[in-house]
Amino acid sequence: MFQNTKQILPTLCYHFIKGVYFISSQCVVVPVFITLHLLLWPLKFLQPSTYWAIDVHLFKAVMGVVSSWFYTDGVVIQESGDSLEKILDDEALLMCNHQSTADIGIIMQSLHPKGMAAGHMTWIMDHVFKLTHFGWICGQHGDFFLKQPCKTESERQEQIKNFRTHLQEVYTKTQKKWMVLFPEGGFLSSRKPGSQRFAKKNGWPVFENVALPRLGIAQTIMDELTQQKADSNMNENPGQLKWIIDMTIAYPGGKAPNALALIFSTWKYPPIHVHYRVFDINKIPSDSTSFTKWMYERYGEKDTFLNEYYQTGTFMSKFPKTVHTDKRGAFAHFVFFVICMYLSSSFVYSPVLSLIGVEVVALIIACYMVYFVYNFVQYFIHSWPSSNE
Repeated sequence: MFQNTKQILPTLCYHFIKGVYFISSQCVVVPVFITLHLLLWPLKFLQPSTYWAIDVHLFKAVMGVVSSWFYTDGVVIQESGDSLEKILDDEALLMCNHQSTADIGIIMQSLHPKGMAAGHMTWIMDHVFKLTHFGWICGQHGDFFLKQPCKTESERQEQIKNFRTHLQEVYTKTQKKWMVLFPEGGFLSSRKPGSQRFAKKNGWPVFENVALPRLGIAQTIMDELTQQKADSNMNENPGQLKWIIDMTIAYPGGKAPNALALIFSTWKYPPIHVHYRVFDINKIPSDSTSFTKWMYERYGEKDTFLNEYYQTGTFMSKFPKTVHTDKRGAFAHFVFFVICMYLSSSFVYSPVLSLIGVEVVALIIACYMVYFVYNFVQYFIHSWPSSNE
């Protein structure tokens, strides 16, 4: 019993310290990011280039803090495949397989040390996240919230129209370079049954480790941001894509933890593998039929790669490179947010609270929580797989 106590106490202390850091960092980062954007709001119209240049550094700082939740627990990422070093400053679409909420953290931890690409990103995510604290940040940053599943063709066309407008009015005008997209449209566990039924019905390959990608958003990107769409030389058109980066995340044993389980896993988690393949946009077919075939082929290769990894423990390369973790940079980002939080509390939050009162703020928060819960319930009701998916 004494031995068990000696083992349990360090674990409890670890989880307590990690929990304090995890919660406190969110309580600091989210309000500071939003407050700074609100204070800089006039620049958005007077000097938009300056406003979005500041946003790039702030968003990279946020990714640094989020990344630190994972590697402070010993989460190690090993990567293989094509190097991204020479294309970090180019416009690119990063497509990744989707297995759990941990995927977002893995992408952030992988890309945060790779220069300013992390700050220049546009994330394309499910609309339900718009109501979360991370969604508040993404809304200020200019990301796109994807409503799914679309129950009718008119809903689908309306969403594609909204996304096309977003590309033209936000992505190309806010110094963004990379887009992050999960083409499967949801976690593998929820998409796999419907994907396999669709594949069998339409004569497409049936995958076990990935789902067939949904191509509405990806096709719109190809239509709007490739050389075929450009009216002149690509270099003279802001936002024109130069690369597609096919990113595959492989979890040990094929068991993908959720983000919280990975963050709070005790001591070291087995290395997580990431593989990159880079494709020149000019060598990718852009018409709908050919692009669909090209995408399905890529996901067929993903399925093969993952199957090999799960069976042999070797993924594409016997000598993967361990991703460098920028601990100093993440710590500096956290300190920056703490200082800004102190200044904001003294000169922004306290004066506002004294004017409108704590009771009003509490009522606003209560109303928002009701709205938040209602929307999440509606999301799960409408996203529940139907029998004819």
